[in-house]
Amino acid sequence: MSSTSRSNFFTKSNLVYIPFSITIAHILTFIVNSPSSTWQKFPPELPNSVYSSVFFAPILLFISLTYEPIQTRKRFYVLLSLALLFVSIPMIYRGNKSSLHNCFVTIALAHGMKMLLFLKLNRTYKYPKNSKNFKPYLWTLFNWRFNSYIIPPKSDYSNEKEKSLIIKSPTTSQINKRLLKCLMIIIAKWLMFELVFSTFLISTKWATETPEKVYQVRLLEFFTKGITPTTIPSILYILHFFACAYLWMSINYDAPIFIIAIIFRLFFHFTSKNNHYKSILIRFGFLNPSEYISLKEWMITLLFNTKPLFEEPWMASNPRDFWSTRWQLFLNEFLKEYGFLPVKNFLTPIIPRKIANMMGVLGAFAISSLLHEFLMIANFNIWTGEQSFFFMIHGLIFILWETIFGCEKKDEITMIKRVLKWVLLLVINLLILPAFVEPSLRNYKYSEISTLTSGYAQRYMKNL
Repeated sequence: MSSTSRSNFFTKSNLVYIPFSITIAHILTFIVNSPSSTWQKFPPELPNSVYSSVFFAPILLFISLTYEPIQTRKRFYVLLSLALLFVSIPMIYRGNKSSLHNCFVTIALAHGMKMLLFLKLNRTYKYPKNSKNFKPYLWTLFNWRFNSYIIPPKSDYSNEKEKSLIIKSPTTSQINKRLLKCLMIIIAKWLMFELVFSTFLISTKWATETPEKVYQVRLLEFFTKGITPTTIPSILYILHFFACAYLWMSINYDAPIFIIAIIFRLFFHFTSKNNHYKSILIRFGFLNPSEYISLKEWMITLLFNTKPLFEEPWMASNPRDFWSTRWQLFLNEFLKEYGFLPVKNFLTPIIPRKIANMMGVLGAFAISSLLHEFLMIANFNIWTGEQSFFFMIHGLIFILWETIFGCEKKDEITMIKRVLKWVLLLVINLLILPAFVEPSLRNYKYSEISTLTSGYAQRYMKNL
């Protein structure tokens, strides 16, 4: 087979159309051969392979329809319908206890946000000038955090020392150091996760049972009847679980970064300009020259010039620092485009700009609460309102904090003030944290999670 025929076969369109055709054929075959009793209840019980085909069919069709600019409203609404369908499938099968479904819930949330963000930023029928810079959705899949530079590359306010931190063309030594550092971080976090999760399983033997009554109701009873909503041992147990979740999310971000660093080292960085492997991605039709250069630049930005997903959140001394620069930075762009900006832009002509900004902050936290409620409903088929309560309270705290302390100048903030604010924020977070964690503790069997040390921990519990 010639290189030309291989190139024609391995085009990006074929890499989407072929899987899409297979999924559709698999679904149709099941529909034709399945008994009528399968369709007498909703949702129908599907084998995992068919469920997977149904789940991935909308996003594959979405990708195939976004190779060209979105130049008409009709095309936009078709794509919007596919995005909403993709997100709704795990909701239709909500409460499914299989690990496959739990995985699909996470994928639907992550890609659903990405698809909606893509549609909002690429409506070329509304902004014709954007058609020149249009990139297919498949291409944007590489770029999940495209606005997360540590230092803006062309900032007029950054000094020469800050500008020198931006790496545009890393050396082999820098890449190797990045690979080694990333590997060491993953190993360290994995060891910490094994230790923390095992001790968490052991601690369940002495932990108090999670109350069935939702936290916001218990908090209301505290103010009306004086009933304590939680206890210090319960908070410590919840904090223990939260540490497990934090380490798990962090590892799941660092591991792909490590893989991307390896790919960059093997296929995008060469000591010799004449190395013939440099064009292998182009020769096989995976990328054209401009895409190759863009992908290389994106990898450099992600590996060397982008903030991590979490940046020592325990060091935050105010809500803005915690939510904007230290915690779960993956969500920032989506919350800004679908929460903050729509509310702010809608209210700015009506009310003062400062109040509109405050309402925009509440809008961002409202969208975040909806995302987390989606996880609860899709995974456990429950809705307690605790996620909404948690994020909306934090939105109000964010606004109150900025109102009270926002006028302070940097030279007025002493070390003592910084420590006191840190303690205050820590206490607030610990008091509200049960609303975020308790729904998961009530409904998920963490003893079923298998890690290298969880089996030893469970055997140890049985011998106690």
